[in-house]
Parts: sequence; structure tokens; C-alpha cells
Amino acid sequence: MTTPLKAGDRHYRAYVGPPERYDLMGLSQMGLLFTLGVRESSRILDIGCGSLRVGRLLIPFLDAGHYCAIEPNRWLVQEGILHNLGFEMYMRRRPRFSHNSDFRYDGFGGRFDFILAQSILSHTEVGLARRCLSGLRDALTDQGLFLGTFLLPNRAESCRVDPEGEAWCYPECVSFSEPRVHALFQASGLAYWKLEWFHPRQTWYAASRDSGALDAAEVALMNGYARGFCPRPQHY
Repeated sequence: MTTPLKAGDRHYRAYVGPPERYDLMGLSQMGLLFTLGVRESSRILDIGCGSLRVGRLLIPFLDAGHYCAIEPNRWLVQEGILHNLGFEMYMRRRPRFSHNSDFRYDGFGGRFDFILAQSILSHTEVGLARRCLSGLRDALTDQGLFLGTFLLPNRAESCRVDPEGEAWCYPECVSFSEPRVHALFQASGLAYWKLEWFHPRQTWYAASRDSGALDAAEVALMNGYARGFCPRPQHY
């Protein structure tokens, strides 16, 4: 009898989170990008791309070479190409990958219109999260957006809160208090918004070099989108 996969199992659909939500979490990220104006010509950096959960949707859509990703686990990327993308699409669209684990964004050339970090900062101690955010200002275009999730204490079960240090915590989760999230974004020099976009456990944030990057028209598009999951974001 086959044993059901659990989150964290060494399988391309399970190592990155609950396997039963694999498709949902990819679609939710694609929906958020669509709402915020992603185009074929957009340049996207996917931090912790795993087995291409959202990459399998983005790579065929974006212009060749415009999908870039960081993933320390090479085997996950290889499995993603094998099972989700296919070698022909890989050759046609030429996605680019870096396998560093310390948030180096300078290996791709140029800046990005969108940088994704879904369920990455829920596995980093504070020092590593600070490193993640500190490099964003130089990696984003003037109107570019960082879109990332934090696990807040009121949505966590028994996770450590604001853990000091520089370590990765996986498959363990960690949570950050809202004052800590505020301090991290403030130190990064980025304007940020707390979003109400759907996530089963975590909370989405957007950040940009420019406090006007989310204008009134874009905010209006998010109101009531996806069956009411996205009311007006709060600006800080």
C-alpha cells in the first residue's frame, strides 16, 4: 500500500509544503501577479522556486529568459523540469537558476519587476530574513514589487516567534510579530503594504522602492478579487 505524502517528504510535490495544496499555491501566486499587472515582458525572480510550483505557469507565459529563480536544492529544480515543465519548454524559454542559499540576487544581470518569496520567510531566523530584504532595493526596478509571505503569531500554532540568528529552519516554521515585520521592511528602505490576498496560513506583504508603486487603480482591482479575499491593502 502506498503511504500518503506529507509536507516535508522528499518528493517534488511534498518537500515544498502540503502536497494537496501544490496546485492551489501555484495558482494563488499567479493570480496575485495577474492582479498586479504582470506582462509577458516582466522580469521575475522566484526566491525558493522549489519544483516550479508557480514556475510551471510563469515560464511558458514570460518572454524567454525572463524567469529567474533561486533554489538551493538542485534536485527540486531538476524534478520540476522533468515533471512540470518538460525539456522542450525549458530549452525554448531558457529559465535561469541560481543555487545559492544566502539571498544573492546579483547573478542574473538587470533588475526585476516582481520578486516572489512565498513561504520562504517562514523558515528563516531574523538575521537571514534581514539579509533577504536588505538586498531587494538594488534588485527591484523603480516600480518593481516584492511579494512575500510571513507567518504571523496569530496564524501560527507552536512556532518560535522572532527567532534571533542567521539559520534556515526547515521543515520547522517560524513566525514574526508585526512589529518585527515593520522593523525589517523599515531597515530595508522599502515602502510596504500588508495585503489580504488569500493564503491558508500566512500573510502576504508587498514592498517597493517607490511608495506609489501600488496606485489607486491597482488597489481598486484588488478589492473583492477572488471571492472577496482581497480588500484594500493597508499602506505603511
